[in-house]
Amino acid sequence: MIRLRELERVRLRDGVLVQGLPGIGLAGKLAVDYIVRELRLQKVAEAHIDGLMVHSNVAVFVDSEAILRLPTYDFYLFQGKQRDAIFLTAPAQPVAWTQFEVAEHVLDYFQSIGGIEVVGVCGTTMGEEEGVYFAAASVETREELLKLGFKPSPGGVITGACGLVPALASLRGMKAYVLMGFVSQPELDPVAAKHLVQALCRILEMQVDTRNLDALIEEARRREREMTEALKEETKGRREEAPPFYV
Repeated sequence: MIRLRELERVRLRDGVLVQGLPGIGLAGKLAVDYIVRELRLQKVAEAHIDGLMVHSNVAVFVDSEAILRLPTYDFYLFQGKQRDAIFLTAPAQPVAWTQFEVAEHVLDYFQSIGGIEVVGVCGTTMGEEEGVYFAAASVETREELLKLGFKPSPGGVITGACGLVPALASLRGMKAYVLMGFVSQPELDPVAAKHLVQALCRILEMQVDTRNLDALIEEARRREREMTEALKEETKGRREEAPPFYV
């Protein structure tokens, strides 16, 4: 079951869909959630999906007022000077056997309100340095992204909705591509998310203050330093306790 509810009917100007769902390093989701929060974007639609499972199980959220909330796909509107965008985020990705159906529903809705371009944002471990890598659905789009200074993906596989939705969008004749922030840590990588935020700002001509993201980056680095020091102390203690060996 997929039930999409429009909270407000919108009409996009040269509309762009930016999808950021949970994935490696949470880079794409963190980037989209950050933009939505910083720009205080309005939610214009939500979708209830029976295959949207949190922590790999059927679950609902309980808010601070003890009210039950179903997990949803949430669509937020950005109105730019020249063009508009829909930012899509969710607490989880749909289970594998519903991915195609969900993607087609998302694209049906997006095209019905004037969408013409689809961007998937996520993390990647393929690459050699920090920055944004891309995979494009056409040679023309590839050349545009190269001119913007993004790095071509060295190859591989993009799992989940991040690659699927743009790939299906290209079959509908839409401009489509994936932007991937290089991830150095698999659990949460705010550095990769910041690179994606900056990339989206260039593409959509947005202005987003990244100081709060910088604070998150510094906090992550502080914790990493503390863990490294703790590991060194633990290793040192084990060496001191080790029994002597004779040759």
